[in-house]
Amino acid sequence: MSRLTKKLQVPVELIAAIPKTDRLLAWAAYRDGLIAVTDNNFVDTGELNPTLIPWSIALQARWEPPMLTLVTQVDSQSVAATQTWTLIEPGKIPSAVRDRVTRTVIVDKAYNLPNAGNVRFVARRDGKSVTWITVVDDLGATQSAAGARDVAAALSELKSIFGI
Repeated sequence: MSRLTKKLQVPVELIAAIPKTDRLLAWAAYRDGLIAVTDNNFVDTGELNPTLIPWSIALQARWEPPMLTLVTQVDSQSVAATQTWTLIEPGKIPSAVRDRVTRTVIVDKAYNLPNAGNVRFVARRDGKSVTWITVVDDLGATQSAAGARDVAAALSELKSIFGI
């Protein structure tokens, strides 16, 4: 009965925003709405339409009370996006977010490559598959022939080291 009572305390608008296939792990209010952590997504009800951020695009998260920051990037060609929420009562949100990002990001290594500058290599798990992305400081340097060779060589070496 206590599980039922606890389930009923979740606001209706949040329940409606969570996909039926997701399992709710934690939720909290912030000044513009509600956020939730599910097994598959980070859910934000603060916009006109709820926003779902799949854990498979997470790069990192930071908890600096009362602010939660989530950094995401879809692939190597896109730009990293940073979003921050000021939580009213964080509850289990910080630990649930940490758990989800830790389950997703399996390798995160940064290198300063001679012809490409600072490059961060991230391997992320999405179900059974693993995808690698690069996060670069200087896109121009990594697009040069020498920079591209440095990035490819470093990525190949990391894949070999980690067996991914």
